[in-house]
Amino acid sequence: MLIGARDIDEMTAEQRATHDRIASGPRGGVPHPFLAMLDAPHFAEAIQSVGEAIRFHGVLDQRHREIAILAAAAAFGSGYEWTYHEAIARELGLSDAELAAVRDGSGTGLPDVEQAIVGFVFKAVRDRQSDQDVLARLSAELGRAAATEIVTIAGYYPLLALFLSAGELDQPMPTDTP
Repeated sequence: MLIGARDIDEMTAEQRATHDRIASGPRGGVPHPFLAMLDAPHFAEAIQSVGEAIRFHGVLDQRHREIAILAAAAAFGSGYEWTYHEAIARELGLSDAELAAVRDGSGTGLPDVEQAIVGFVFKAVRDRQSDQDVLARLSAELGRAAATEIVTIAGYYPLLALFLSAGELDQPMPTDTP
């Protein structure tokens, strides 16, 4: 492990304080990406606050949020983020077929707006481009604030996935059918 902190007993006071603030928040623990950030506790604090805003204070409905997050995880290839958020998506009622459609980037069988979310996020992550036509549609159908959150998710979750990779905390994407 070149970056990050996993063992609480070996953390500096500042790392431990940041760890404990994250653990006591709405996540109820410290997910792996934040462990990978703890060598720079001030960044871990700032970055986790964006994630907290996305997960717990946004305007996107839960289903759309999790579809966008899963699309970002799949497009980047982060098995940890996929697995973490797949469990949440299943609790929200996403079926195996819907999860497969998000994972493969097709959106097949999802409602039109959810297909648009998947398509937008995949293009943003893989091509590093914002599809303005799809963004206009998402903005018209879901509102500008929700469209902004989708753009945020498309940038934020690849950042987490990069930390997972750098901290050797990621896992391969599942290859079996969900």
